[in-house]
Amino acid sequence: MRLILKRRYTPRATLGRLYLGQRQLCFVREAPKACFGGAHSCLEEGVYELSPEYTEEAGWMIRVGEQGGIKSLGPDQPPTSRIMAPVTSYRADGTPLFTRLAFQRLLDELGCWWERGEVVELQVVSVGVPYRLESCRIASFY
Repeated sequence: MRLILKRRYTPRATLGRLYLGQRQLCFVREAPKACFGGAHSCLEEGVYELSPEYTEEAGWMIRVGEQGGIKSLGPDQPPTSRIMAPVTSYRADGTPLFTRLAFQRLLDELGCWWERGEVVELQVVSVGVPYRLESCRIASFY
């Protein structure tokens, strides 16, 4: 089974929508793309295998390949490098809402597939970079 993350880059954050087929599961927020010069950056585009992971300190997380993760972050916590934070919706001012609910729904949805022994993959694609920074010009997969 393959999920598709369609995202758009901005200087402050990388925002996306996570789909299973044609159905949107949630919104996703990440750190900005590396070319914007921040301390943290989002995961590179590509295809990654997803797997559940649990630790006593952090609780549940969805491992994205070898280097990334999907986990619940509060609305006041910005995502760090290669971390994706699910969001149910946003307020008019851009504040994320129901971040724990979005993560729990995603974990429940994927849990059914993992219980059946299915391989769950995430394909990350972009809708292009609307800025004129030379370092941000990349091929768009959308």
